[in-house]
Amino acid sequence: MEHTLDEEDLYVALSDLFAASNIDYENIASVARQFPIKHVEYVLFNYIAPICHYNVITSYCMAFDSTSIIHAVNNIKKHENRFINKIKMHIFAVYFKFEFKDEWQKLKSLL
Repeated sequence: MEHTLDEEDLYVALSDLFAASNIDYENIASVARQFPIKHVEYVLFNYIAPICHYNVITSYCMAFDSTSIIHAVNNIKKHENRFINKIKMHIFAVYFKFEFKDEWQKLKSLL
């Protein structure tokens, strides 16, 4: 039986943008193609980048535990409708879009 991709698969795939120096863009794109580009962009900059960006900043080349990623995203989603959290998410998303624009453009070109 074939596995149907869901939102959690997208979270895990996008985390790979922050997990290694040799990013497998094609593998990430193979999952991301199953979702609208605007949705992928939103998930990347509002959920995944806030969780995983430190991995790039600290130069650690480690993969993320899928359970931890999913738990962290669910935690963000639980509180994202609060006014102050919406403002913080917007500010961080603008920053992450600037900081990771090259990675996003490369991935987006494969979608």
